[in-house]
Amino acid sequence: MLGTYPMNAKKNHERLDFLTSKMLDEVASSLEVAELEALIQSDVGLRKRYSSLILQESLLHWETGQAVDYLNKEESENKVVYFPIFASVAAALVAMFCGWLVSNHQESGNQELSKIEVLSSEIEDSNGLTNFKTLARSSSSTSTKDPIALDLPLIQDARSLNAAGRAIEMLEKNVRFDSNALVSYHDQVRSWNRSDHLGVPAENGILPFKGDVMIKLPEMLVNVDLQTAKVQETLQVLDIREISNTTGTKLDAEIFLNKGASATHDSTEFELSVHALEGGRGMDKMSTGSTSNALVADSDQASWERLSSEFIVPEGTDFLVVSLTAKMEGPQALLPKTQGNYADLLSINLTMSDGKTVGPL
Repeated sequence: MLGTYPMNAKKNHERLDFLTSKMLDEVASSLEVAELEALIQSDVGLRKRYSSLILQESLLHWETGQAVDYLNKEESENKVVYFPIFASVAAALVAMFCGWLVSNHQESGNQELSKIEVLSSEIEDSNGLTNFKTLARSSSSTSTKDPIALDLPLIQDARSLNAAGRAIEMLEKNVRFDSNALVSYHDQVRSWNRSDHLGVPAENGILPFKGDVMIKLPEMLVNVDLQTAKVQETLQVLDIREISNTTGTKLDAEIFLNKGASATHDSTEFELSVHALEGGRGMDKMSTGSTSNALVADSDQASWERLSSEFIVPEGTDFLVVSLTAKMEGPQALLPKTQGNYADLLSINLTMSDGKTVGPL
């Protein structure tokens, strides 16, 4: 029966080592994967040993200096770790478990925040745009500058919040070019769209739903204590300040989703969220409303699943923020994930009260 193990700690360690090795070699059976999940779930010490084993194995395929330097750098900054997409599976494993080890030292973990304040740094780029740093500020924290607050209750990912803040600043300053997104104009609506800049060709057995490229989400951030893995991405921000009357305006959004094959047959939940914000230039952006819809992805790589969201834009809204989340919960969230999470063909339409439609955006 799964979950029945020798009480001797040494035997548990030996069994964990054996199962982890088989997992890394991709020869573990479904029963062995389930047993490994149960072992990891049963004891904090075993979880830490598992993380250490993954790190050691992965370093055989990656330059040791890079991994250690990156870990030390992130530990010294004492913040949630986001690693870039690495060139190999081994590197991705290193990134994931370095993140786990760092997150274990944070006192508060990944607590949900109803409000994230975006603090401007002292550095500006060539367009005069702030290079935002996003921080969860406590009531006792102080700053030499007044913070710009983004009231986005469904987004807790600092990187995604940072992207939303930068997009709003660009749109407010009427900047027409961003190296990380496409800025475009559609009648009375201006759009900041990051979809094309997250594009990858076919990979991991996944073909784009349409065209030659698809969106690939970054690696999930793993919280060992909470047994969760999660990534959020701000895909599009709309500036609707030029619409004279938003009463009765409806936003329709849809996106197609897929994920690569996994030996663990894990379940990934995708969530499409829309936030509405109001606030003058340089002022706090407060929520006027939000909505989100979710689905659990199937394991069929050949099929793309449609996720849609409908939202009545509250009166007085200045900006709309569209984000995508992929998350996992439970012991499966602690296992290596190399399959990738994908999206394609994000489409947004705004329908005014007079029946006029702007889009697809």
